[in-house]
Amino acid sequence: MTNRSKSRQESNVVHIRASIDGEPARILLQLKDRGIIRSYVDGICQGLLALWRDVLKRELEEAQLNASKRLAEE
Repeated sequence: MTNRSKSRQESNVVHIRASIDGEPARILLQLKDRGIIRSYVDGICQGLLALWRDVLKRELEEAQLNASKRLAEE
């Protein structure tokens, strides 16, 4: 691991320069107009956190299902 990649992992900062178009852009614009997000960065961060919660929930449900199956087999 290089010093540069190590320092990025320790600082938990990611720099992104990108354009968003189509439906994701429309969603961001509507959320900002409604006052649900303060900025586009805020919207992206909230979206990533929501995605992460969904992934963790799905993984937890899968683990619970697998545990139930193992108990039923015993």
